[in-house]
Amino acid sequence: MYNVVLTNRAVKSFKKLPDDLQNRCGEVFEELQNSFAPIRLDVKKLKGYEDTYRIRLGSWRIIYKVDANEKLTQIYDILPRKKAY
Repeated sequence: MYNVVLTNRAVKSFKKLPDDLQNRCGEVFEELQNSFAPIRLDVKKLKGYEDTYRIRLGSWRIIYKVDANEKLTQIYDILPRKKAY
């Protein structure tokens, strides 16, 4: 079981999201507690970054980093695709 922690930036972004997207993000965070790369989600490792991944939610991206030793998943930001890369 992984602990999921949101950075201040991620919390700020999360609060600005529409309610339906907040609900979908909540479901993603629950999935991330069980595995850092759940199969049923569209997860890809980001090139050039160590242990950093992104999840695609429609036109939005959740950027996060995993510390497997500490069983910690840290959500960095939730961004529209055009600002994520």
